[in-house]
Amino acid sequence: MSNPNKPAKGKKQNGLFSTPTLKRKTSANAQVANLRFSDKTNASKAHASEHDSSESHAANQVTNQAQSPLLIESLDWMGQGIARATPVHFVEGALPGETCNVSVLHAKKNVVNAKATTITHPSSMRATPFCPVFDQCGGCQLQHIDAQHALAERNNALKSMMVRQLAMEDGVWQAPLAGDKPAYRRKARLALDARRTDKLKLGFRSQASSDIVDITSCPVLVDELSRLIAPLRAVLSRCESTRFIGHIGLLAGDNVCQVTIKHTKALSPELYSELTLFAKQERINVVLENKKGRFNPLHFEAALTMSSFDEFTLSPAPNDFVQVNKSVNTQMIEQALSWLAPKPQERIADWFSGLGNFTLSIAKRGAVVQAVEGVAEMVQRAKENAQQQGVDNVEWLHLDLGNNKNVSDALDDGFDKVLLDPSREGALTVCQALVNAKPSTIVYVSCNPSTFTRDANVLIQGGYLMKKTGAVEMFPYTHHMEMMALFTR
Repeated sequence: MSNPNKPAKGKKQNGLFSTPTLKRKTSANAQVANLRFSDKTNASKAHASEHDSSESHAANQVTNQAQSPLLIESLDWMGQGIARATPVHFVEGALPGETCNVSVLHAKKNVVNAKATTITHPSSMRATPFCPVFDQCGGCQLQHIDAQHALAERNNALKSMMVRQLAMEDGVWQAPLAGDKPAYRRKARLALDARRTDKLKLGFRSQASSDIVDITSCPVLVDELSRLIAPLRAVLSRCESTRFIGHIGLLAGDNVCQVTIKHTKALSPELYSELTLFAKQERINVVLENKKGRFNPLHFEAALTMSSFDEFTLSPAPNDFVQVNKSVNTQMIEQALSWLAPKPQERIADWFSGLGNFTLSIAKRGAVVQAVEGVAEMVQRAKENAQQQGVDNVEWLHLDLGNNKNVSDALDDGFDKVLLDPSREGALTVCQALVNAKPSTIVYVSCNPSTFTRDANVLIQGGYLMKKTGAVEMFPYTHHMEMMALFTR
């Protein structure tokens, strides 16, 4: 997400960034990329925010403590270094075994968030970022650590969190699911600043501001998408009406790629012509989306499809949610089916079902499935897609599962098993209801370990046993981490 407050620009002092106040942030990636490595540590200064006098005093105390180098002992699940000083420091850009000076980003009584400024004896885990704009771009946060070590450290951190917060027993934690690297993303959204076409910027937002980092390719996108950026940029830079474009969506299907142009005012015939020629040359779909959310195909090569599992395919619209990592998604569906073990005639609920990513394969195994999704258009597309592929044992419902009455009504007929795949907000209302409904098996797919822990506690306190759980690395090189868990009673 972008920050409306423009950050302070880093000024080097003997190879170090000058320390900003807490009201002005410097990109963490820039700090990582410009760290000074030495055998002698140098003190860094930090200034507490003055918005609250007590917190200001606490932050100043912490700042004084931070003059002494901190030893990083481990990583948290987001990939931040942990220094078990008093208070505990979570340090961006620092790795286990390193001693570092830091500047404070935010301080509370028992926890300090900081960023490394000077590091003594770099860790063997430290890697050279493979992206030339890692120091500016907010798309990735963890290219400074070897990918294998990053997964191992973060997996251990999540495991420890589950032991600490859920009293997880031995043997419950499973091996993490991970896929190909680095080019894994099959969907992305590019920001655009075309107020001056001679200085056009097309790329991702920087981490600490709304500034756009201009790129011509991206190494974490699948090659089919990455190679489109440079020629698309050339087209956009030639036309004045490009300034009416807000952002651009990229989506790679199995059969065709699609570029969606979100615009606020009508584009010129010249730009229409240029984009059509670009689409024909690249053999891709180009779709226009106006400010009311209406789509107008400018050039159409083929109906985009994405493989799911069991030879099923999904047919997403430009703004539909899809899992961006194809390899990990396949493993995730396979593991969900193994844990859920659907049988013929069992009643199974697939809630927060999207386009039917899990639904179709559950139905193939003979279960009677109720698929519930909160976006009406996705429900309709999922239903039509299932019918086209011969799946007729699914009830497709459009319901808001954050509403107690909706959840209660949907549970009226009872279920043997339930699969949940909610957004980052989790599924608290649903889990509270499931404790009373008592399905024998619940598989929970989470994209937020914090809300997962909250919801898992509800299920465990309600009589469920967490039999299996583990990490899912859907987004390598980022702070993001997902989880899956199996609950039975």
